[in-house]
Amino acid sequence: MSKSSKKWVAVAVLGAAGIGAWQLGQRLWGSDSVDADSARHAVNQVWIERLPTDQRDMISHFLLIKHPQGRIGGVGKSSQWRHFVELFQWGLEGERLSVYLPQEQQKAQLRVRTWECDGEAPDPFELCLELSSGKRSVTMYSRKDWVIEPKDVAGSLADIAEDNPELASTLAAIEPEAAPAELAADAESWRTVELLDR
Repeated sequence: MSKSSKKWVAVAVLGAAGIGAWQLGQRLWGSDSVDADSARHAVNQVWIERLPTDQRDMISHFLLIKHPQGRIGGVGKSSQWRHFVELFQWGLEGERLSVYLPQEQQKAQLRVRTWECDGEAPDPFELCLELSSGKRSVTMYSRKDWVIEPKDVAGSLADIAEDNPELASTLAAIEPEAAPAELAADAESWRTVELLDR
């Protein structure tokens, strides 16, 4: 093999090693890739399936909150008179959302996609969120001003509820700051479930 060929082989090997090291680092330390185009609106945003039609209308809601204490999420169905809310811990890498449900020691994997959909979504929504797992998918909606301030989750939810009284009781049921931020050491071994089938 000529010196020139050996040099190109060495450059290729070094390049491959550099890419491998970068990918390993992303897996070990996690990619904070919430800025990835496909999921850029997912975090610190209030998501609902639709506006409630009356006090007893149960609507689905979904939150991913990244605040100084950790990453806490909430999923559930609520009306003014009834609330079903489950808090969870989460990790987001690109479009892949890992959900850890401590109450039942379960975990789930979802694909997350968000986009600006003003005119496509029902009024008054401007943002769309698609959660999918296998063949099942769910679309939820938000507004650009329904942002949750990480250092003032309760205040942000109260402000959104004040501007949107029909959501007040739904948002009042969500208290993610009360959940412990640390993920259990054995969470990776928890049973995998289909979160969208709940």
